[in-house]
Amino acid sequence: MKIADIEVAWIQLPLAEGRGLSGGPITHSTDVLCRVTTTDGVEGIGEARGAPLPMISSAIDEVLRPLLQGQDPAATQHLWTKMAQALLDEEGKPRHAPWTRNACLGAIAAVDLALWEIKAKVASLSVCRLLGGHPRPMRAYCSAGFLTDGQPVDQMARETLEEMKERGFRATKIRVGRGGPEVSAARVQAMREILGAAGQIMVDANQAWSTEEAIEHAKAMEPYDLTWLEEPLSSPGRPHRGTKEIRDWDAETGRLAASTRIPIASGENHVTLAETRDLVDKGGVRYVQFDCIKNGGLTEFAKVAAYCEATGVLLAPHHVPHFHVQIAAAFPQTAWIEVFDNFKQHVAWLDLFPGYPETKDGHIEVLDRPGWGFELNEPFLKERGTLVHWRS
Repeated sequence: MKIADIEVAWIQLPLAEGRGLSGGPITHSTDVLCRVTTTDGVEGIGEARGAPLPMISSAIDEVLRPLLQGQDPAATQHLWTKMAQALLDEEGKPRHAPWTRNACLGAIAAVDLALWEIKAKVASLSVCRLLGGHPRPMRAYCSAGFLTDGQPVDQMARETLEEMKERGFRATKIRVGRGGPEVSAARVQAMREILGAAGQIMVDANQAWSTEEAIEHAKAMEPYDLTWLEEPLSSPGRPHRGTKEIRDWDAETGRLAASTRIPIASGENHVTLAETRDLVDKGGVRYVQFDCIKNGGLTEFAKVAAYCEATGVLLAPHHVPHFHVQIAAAFPQTAWIEVFDNFKQHVAWLDLFPGYPETKDGHIEVLDRPGWGFELNEPFLKERGTLVHWRS
């Protein structure tokens, strides 16, 4: 059995209302879709995000498709290395303009995920079982509490609670990162008061602050018993709203972690095993949020998971739960899966992926069917998406 073809398309649909983060609103639901087909007719699906969709798609179509045709789809580590060497140089920089590093890693992720589904389907196993895991409902939190200009904090808290009640969530993540420490504290206080002492609250600053600012905000939020504070510091090369650039992101994250009793979560933008290692070693994080959809796929995720287990750090993968839940369920240190109100934020997913895993009683199911467990609605993709290379 060999790789016969690699198809790629992308889809971007507008949201009815923007979902505000510290740096601005999310306005679209965006996904790159990749399908790998073997000479025996077995198909695997992968997905990517985190960079311009046409850029990810062209990297797959122009470099990875001709590179991998005729190769053994079971050789995931070997093929991962071939893809990385074709797209990135020895320093991890893109070999081809105008593709960015994130676009290259997204392209690798989409193909890698599709290859793993092929292996699972050939074995007649779910991806979770293929990795040695046991499919069972995984604890999830409701990713909500977005920043809306002029919205009172009590309204934000009520709307978040309504989202939680729909599927029985006992934990939620809300957004902070605009305004001073008193604004962050007010948002958290409102959520705590409406949720009660038993519910769990995470906060995500989306890289809003300098270290000193983050310490001030953390101190203001400490009285409200937070499960974690996520990505509080601006990443290198990305100063936020006038914040000074932070040179050693991981070391400064560690300085913050030592200054607050709120556990720190990070890692969705640490795009390799080596970067995640530095985050764990220097950053003092309690939760690693590696995102295999953006950052190299399941092959890299498994290495990150092993390092986290060896160092006693918990996993809480970022975003795209329909893929991450299959993978994360195979690792014992997984703490949380991030789940959204897809009707508000990911308007393509339920139509695009028939059999999408359900969330109820605060847990998302792990589908015990071969591969990822869901299908691809090809007519919907052809109607609403952009086909880069897709058979008619």
